[in-house]
Formats: sequence, C-alpha cells, structure tokens
Amino acid sequence: MNQPLMHNTSAQHGAGALETASELAKAGKYGKALQLLLVLLRQDPSNVRVLDLTATCYLEIGDSQTAVRLLELLADSNPALPQAWGKLAAVRATSGDKAGAVQAFEQALSQAPGDVGLLAARNRLEPFASDSSAAARLRAAVQNTGASQRDRILSHFALGVIEDRAGAPATAFDHYAQANALTETGYDHAFQDARLHAQLAADWTGSACGEAADAPRMLFVTGLPRSGTTLLETCLTRHSQIDSIGESEALSKTAAAVRRYAAGRYGDTGWWNWLGRLGREELEQFRTLFLHNAFPMGRPDAAVVVDKMPLNCFEMGLAHFLLPNARFLFLSRHPLDAGLSIFTMNFGAGHWYSSRLEWIGHMTRCVYGSLLDYQAKLGETLRVQSFEALVTGPEAQIRSVLPHAGLEWEEDCLSPEQNTRAVRTASLMQVRDSINTAGLEKWRRYEAQLEPLKEALGGQAWIDQWQQWDRNAAKTGRLVPDAA
Repeated sequence: MNQPLMHNTSAQHGAGALETASELAKAGKYGKALQLLLVLLRQDPSNVRVLDLTATCYLEIGDSQTAVRLLELLADSNPALPQAWGKLAAVRATSGDKAGAVQAFEQALSQAPGDVGLLAARNRLEPFASDSSAAARLRAAVQNTGASQRDRILSHFALGVIEDRAGAPATAFDHYAQANALTETGYDHAFQDARLHAQLAADWTGSACGEAADAPRMLFVTGLPRSGTTLLETCLTRHSQIDSIGESEALSKTAAAVRRYAAGRYGDTGWWNWLGRLGREELEQFRTLFLHNAFPMGRPDAAVVVDKMPLNCFEMGLAHFLLPNARFLFLSRHPLDAGLSIFTMNFGAGHWYSSRLEWIGHMTRCVYGSLLDYQAKLGETLRVQSFEALVTGPEAQIRSVLPHAGLEWEEDCLSPEQNTRAVRTASLMQVRDSINTAGLEKWRRYEAQLEPLKEALGGQAWIDQWQQWDRNAAKTGRLVPDAA
C-alpha cells in the first residue's frame, strides 16, 4: 500500500499488463487474468479499470462475494460514477441481495435519472408503479424518435412488465410486441427442420462410445428456455453432492469442434457427420476438450455436476457418446406459458427465434420432436420432468429426480430460496423465492394475443397431445410410457 509512484516505464508496463489481463478475460482465462490483476491492484488499489475487471473475473469463477466487495470499493471511491453503482447493483442481484441491489440502482439513478439501461434493470428487480416518474421517463424514451434502438427496446420491455403488474395485459402485450418488432433477428425454419430430420435419421447401431474414465458424472438439465431449468438447478445444487457449471457453452463448443473435425476428415458437413465414424480414441480427445471447456478452473469435488443450458437438448446424443455415464433431465412446461415467457423476456442477442410468436411455435415443435426421438434412443438416462408437477408436488418429484442422478434424498433440495449461488439467468429473481405455482397458467390472461403461437404449435390438438405427455411425465418421467 506504500509503494512509490511508478516511473513511466512501470506505468507503461502496468498498462500493458492490464490489456493482457483484459484479453485473457475475454478468452475465458479468468484465473490467469487474476494473476496479473492482483499485482496491479496492489500497485494501485483505486484504479477503476483494474477494480472493475478484477470484480468481473471473480464473478466469472463463482466468487460473487469478493466481486461484490471490490465493486463496493469501486462505487464508494467513485460515488458520482453511475456505472459503478449499476454494476454493483447487478452483481448484488445475482447473489440474491435484492434490497442491496435496489439501493445501488437508486444511487446510480440519482446520478443518471434518465439512463434507460439503469431504469430497465431496476424495474426488473422491482417494477415501478404505472403512474411513477420512472415509468414516465420510460414512456418518453419509446416516444423519442431520436432515442437509440437499444433504449426503445429496453423501455418497451420494461413498460410491458409495469403494465402487466398494473393489470393491463393488452397494453403490456403491445409493449412486448413493439420491443420484439424492433429487435433485429432472424429465424431459419429450414435449418431447424434439417437438424431435426438428421437426428431422426441417425442410426446409433454399432457406434462407439467414449470411456467414462475419471470424468465426473454430468447431469445435463435441458428444455426450452423459461421452462423451469433454473429452478430445478437451484433445487439440485442445495444437495451436498451436487455442483453446477451453470449455463456453460462447453457442450456447444465441443459439438462444433467435433463437426469441424469430421467435415475435414470425411468431407461431410451434416449435423451427425461424426456418428459411426469416430473411434474411441477420437471420442476420448473430444471428451477431454469438453472437460477443459467445462472446468477451466479445475474440476469440483462434487459427485454430480449440473450443466444447465436449455437448448443443449439438441446435443444430448453427442453428450451421451462423449460421456456415457451422463444423465439428462428435460423440463416440460406448458407450451403457451413457456412461449409467452420467451416472447416477453429481453434476451438481447440470444435466442434468435424469441421475437416472433410463429418462430417460438416452430422451435417448440422441433424441440419436442427431438425429445421424442432421444427418449427412445437414450432410454433410462433421460428423464422428462413436468414443471407443473415439480411446483405442485416438489417433494415427490425431487425424490424421483435425485435417484436419476444416482444420489440419496436430502431435504435441503426443497428450499431453493436458501441457495447462495450466484444466478445470472433471466430467472434470477424468481429462484430467490420458495417453490411456488405463480408460473402456472399465465398464458390465460393473454389467450387472444397468443393465437399465432397456438396456430404455429399445431392448434389445440397438439396442445392436448402435449398435456397428455406432461401427465405421463409427472407419473413416469417419460413423455410416452414404454410399451409393456
């Protein structure tokens, strides 16, 4: 703390080290970045960029408490910097400190009352009243033709939440629709159909599997986004023998590498170009790549590790061949409730299909088409978990889920609200509540507006079929019971 001021050469070296640390962080090498940053922090403990990046790295490796302490230091030493208070608020929210997050957002807004990003983030934690000055500022933003597209999208989504809370679903849906209309995305129906058809045609007969070796038992929690995957993950990670890598891209990155390799070797760019061609040694190499991507900071000691990335449901087959001891859970939520929640959530650049109801319907059909095929091919390694059954009868359902993962019952799994893990998904506030039924039948308030989604799903006949599947899943963990 009593270091002399750096000479120019030292300052240049420090700037170079900071840039190197920044590049390492961008590459996901947070541990190596921290080695440089902690040296820089000792040299200059008030450096805004160093504090900010160091906090980010600690957050990424799962140490949210240290991240919060660093951001508190940053905000306290720069009280007029709204970005510092805003980031502190966001990290407090991921840690479940809602009151502390709201307080920090209010401090940020006292410095920048018209900042739409701050208003929208604060509203996400605790919606503003429809007649509040904050809501008025959001309405002004959507009417301002000079406002950025980002600010107008954020404002419309925030106003949708406000009007929904105020009991005006038609007005709320109009804001959600305008936000999505402004979102520049696209959806390739043909690509999704081709991917599904390739999976259905894939013949697993005689294909080699990798070795389980020393890999931890992975539990892949999948399903449509907003289907309850975060709730189930939060319940499971209350178990003393379960850890989680959260929404990791490890499997998707590994899948891309497998397909590139197979395309280069066999000249086949198909989705299943590796099936029946890769030997055990090659699968072992890609298993090692997956583990490297999944555990950049080293493997946890837990007996079971959750990988909760919803649309990994399309990659369950590859995961099975790489990790034959893996288990799979698919969350099944009413397609109109899941679709409504997807449409009304601002995913930013993610989930490209989420901005049009017709696209959500098509993606939902593809997801369930894939699931039915995987149920036949993966057998007992795959369990379908009804969201409705989970929230209406949590103990009975979790008592069935834990043996699927090879673990004994622990009552703590019924108290997800006591989980201290940082949550960084769109469900970060909901999972701080106890298990409840608030997420059931929300679609009924928007039934008329959801007609395009219903039509894209296949009409009432398909929804009736889904309801039978879900009843089966609640009883047996299978969409369609096995033939006697």
